[in-house]
Amino acid sequence: MVKEALAVQRDILFREKYFEGFLPISDFDYISIILKNFVYYTRGEDLEHNSSLKQIIPYVLILNPLVKKLFMYRRANNESYSEVRLRNKWSCGVGGHIERVDAENPIESAMMRELQEEVTLKNYPQPKIVGYLNDDSGDVEKVHFGVVALAETNEQEVSMGDGEIAEGKFMSIEEVEQVFANPENQVEHWTKLSWPFVKQYLLSLS
Repeated sequence: MVKEALAVQRDILFREKYFEGFLPISDFDYISIILKNFVYYTRGEDLEHNSSLKQIIPYVLILNPLVKKLFMYRRANNESYSEVRLRNKWSCGVGGHIERVDAENPIESAMMRELQEEVTLKNYPQPKIVGYLNDDSGDVEKVHFGVVALAETNEQEVSMGDGEIAEGKFMSIEEVEQVFANPENQVEHWTKLSWPFVKQYLLSLS
């Protein structure tokens, strides 16, 4: 079966506004542009090196607002994780490519599908889209565009799902920043870019 991924032409996506870093959803409506202009492309080396396209990636952050903690995990360092360039890196975003099976509402459907594939929860919260990620400085990042969402749960533990995650747990702000500070850890760039927003959100919880 041929694998496909949803993508949008870069010049269409950024025709009205371009940014790098994290952008709150209130600043611009990229969702409408994506939903009106997406095409499914065959996944493979050609797509992964085609910077004229932006593959749209749901990036779901799992939070426990009661204890003000964020789920952080380290990706597998073997064939269990298909994207070689991201293996063994720490991340706070659960997600992946949007596939044709996510047809009804592709972004939201893919968010829920990826959550159910990658982690095990007793109840899966509906993610709420809060912003976007764009970074054209790296080989992986320049062909992807992140749609960031928060999934809030009162559960204390998250179990691993399909084997793509080597380890993970809910962490306090201090614990997350210790992961960042440890020179032995490789941290995904999107996680670094989204952290200021997530940290401020956690601090704002009463």
